[in-house]
This record gives sequence, structure tokens and C-alpha cells, in this order.
Amino acid sequence: MKTKVMVFPGAHNLPLWLMNDIEITYTKSRDEQIATIQSGSVDVIHTAPDNLLLPDAEGLTPFLAGSVGPLHLVQSGNASHMTLGVDNPNSGYGRLAYKWLRENRPELEYSVVPLGGTPARFAALKDGLVSIAVMHPPFTQYCEQLGYHILGRIDTGFTTLVGACKSQCVEDAFICHYREMYHLAIKQLSSSEGYDIAVKLLRNNLDAPSGIVETIAQLMIQEVVSAGTDFDPVSLATLKKLHES
Repeated sequence: MKTKVMVFPGAHNLPLWLMNDIEITYTKSRDEQIATIQSGSVDVIHTAPDNLLLPDAEGLTPFLAGSVGPLHLVQSGNASHMTLGVDNPNSGYGRLAYKWLRENRPELEYSVVPLGGTPARFAALKDGLVSIAVMHPPFTQYCEQLGYHILGRIDTGFTTLVGACKSQCVEDAFICHYREMYHLAIKQLSSSEGYDIAVKLLRNNLDAPSGIVETIAQLMIQEVVSAGTDFDPVSLATLKKLHES
């Protein structure tokens, strides 16, 4: 029987696209992810770790590390007062943005605009609704094509994606098998054939221009291999402190 997985669309799913015995469902909603796994309709979710810190995620445990790729702040214009587009003002991604701006651009005045997922943030940046936004591949590369300025990377030292299941299932055979299959997928991506494998997977699963696909393949291989498979609970505790600050 296949393990049912609910994920956000994007290049970070490279390892999953190599795995057997899984059934992938895509969503753009964190709330749908949590509700669906709590109801038992899916077995595993891959989500931002701070999505597990809210009350409705009680009873869910991260068991797998991952990465959405580098998180960058992208600026599309110059103004005395900036508008910053984030997924949610209280999210981990949002707080990483505030931390970076506080430490690197303390003089910058900005207001925060909640926009939801990365595609919505990218659209808002293009439409001039915000002047700064949090981006990850492939949207960072789309922004570079448009001539936008990369202010800086905000996720250094923080986990940006985890695989999670119900707490009582962490040691179950199907979760152990899932972790092993993920590990084998990362080994494939880190092999000499990994780049060609990644390009093919991205072309089949991601709607992106050819030139960008090659760049993303190289970048995401580095990111997912570096993230590995073993989730470090300390990283969630660190993010929780940031979340509460």
C-alpha cells in the first residue's frame, strides 16, 4: 500500500519524485495539510517547521529534514518606506525576514503585508503591491530575470522544511521505510548522474523556462543533500524561540 503524502508544489520535492510506493497530493494551504493528516487522509506532510508550532498541529512530530532551497529577501524597487510581503506575519519565514532586516538594514522602514504562499508573493512583487518579499527557488530565479535586487539570504542556520507524521507513527515500519527511501533518493541526487536526474524531474514536474531549470537543478541538489534526512529537534526549538520573540 502506498504512503500518502501532502506537500507544497515546488522544486523542494526532488527527492519525493524519485521515491516509490508514495502517492503525492499537492496543496497551497498549511491549514489543509494539518487538517488532512489529523483526519488520517494522508500519512505524511512536508511543511515549514513553524507550521507544527500551532495548537491544531498537536500530536504531529517532525521525523525528516528537508529544504525549500535558499530563502532570500528580494526587492523590486526603491522607496523611503517599504512594504514587505510574507506568508503570514507570525510565521517562521516572516520572523526570519524581520531578524535579517533588523540585523542588516536597521535603518529601513517597512510595513508587513500577509500574502500567503510564494506564488502569491511573487505576483504581488510584480504587480507593485509590495516592494520586498520572501522568495525561494524557482521564484528567486524569476525575480533575478526581472532584474530585481537580492537583499540577502535569511534562512542560514534554520530548517525550512520537515517531513512530519502523527507522533504515534514515528517508529512504525512505513515511516522507517519512507525515511530510508528518502535517504536513497538523496544518494541518487548526490551521485554523478544526480544533475541529469534532477533536470529531468524538474522538467517533468515544474513549469519553468529551460535556462532556469538547469540552475535550479544544481542549486536544489546542493540544498537537499546538505539538509540530509535526520531532523534535529534542536532546530525546531530554536525556531520556536524566534517564533515567540
